[in-house]
Amino acid sequence: MINYLLSLGLLLVGLTSLNAQARPDQPVVLASVHPLALVAASIVPNERLKVLVPPGMTPHDFSLRPSDIDLIQSADIIVWSGVDNEPYLRGFAKRWPEKIWLNAADFRTPGMTSDPHLWFAPELVKQLQARLAGYLKQDAAPFARSVDEALKKSDEQLSGLQSRGFFVFHRAYDHWVNALQLNQLGAFTLSPEHRPGLRTLRQMRKQLERGDVVCVFSEPEFSPALVNRLTDGLDIGRGELDPLAMHIALDQDGYANMLVDMAKQAKQCLSATLSVESEPKVAE
Repeated sequence: MINYLLSLGLLLVGLTSLNAQARPDQPVVLASVHPLALVAASIVPNERLKVLVPPGMTPHDFSLRPSDIDLIQSADIIVWSGVDNEPYLRGFAKRWPEKIWLNAADFRTPGMTSDPHLWFAPELVKQLQARLAGYLKQDAAPFARSVDEALKKSDEQLSGLQSRGFFVFHRAYDHWVNALQLNQLGAFTLSPEHRPGLRTLRQMRKQLERGDVVCVFSEPEFSPALVNRLTDGLDIGRGELDPLAMHIALDQDGYANMLVDMAKQAKQCLSATLSVESEPKVAE
């Protein structure tokens, strides 16, 4: 009898231990895309942080697989950007209401651009992170300070370049452009899955030929063929911006590093023609 009770006790202890390992006190946080994972990584350790959209894919071409649904089901907190950018998550927010669905779109303010890439809106992101910090009983102040410092560094890097016009590959950067008061003159496409028509392409080519655009940005997830075609033969700087910031490591400073890196990329492209413009003309 004593041996039986001892065995039963050891079994219960073992089951309790396994359960604790499978579900520790700290919640599992699932970020829908890498930039939102950069925000969460400020207070969530990597072993408790998952990302839904894998490298090489974007919300524009992503569709849920059974393994992705399992990933959603295993999470306690889901950080996403709303149905406009990620419509495939709408049904699951209703299906599992007991989970915490932290929607960046809930932090929109009147007058904000309709661009659904809300991770490029620094003030909104600070509020989003503060809400997550509240759920996790963490301090949001260090993150807010790091964002402010990153914006200050970005302003310094881009000083004197704010008026120089540029094109982006698609309309993903409006919030970032507004935050830094940059001069975005257009985009080659509103959304990557919708190619512009012939008339629109002709209008863009004429705009590029006028000389107001000094830089165009492509994106690593998409072919630069359209950008190459429209800038062929024109003296326009070329750069690259990644709306998913896949090259930025997931760590406590990841989001701030993303902002500073974007400013660096923008500076390199926007200032590329300055040296040519400033060279004195040689008298014939």
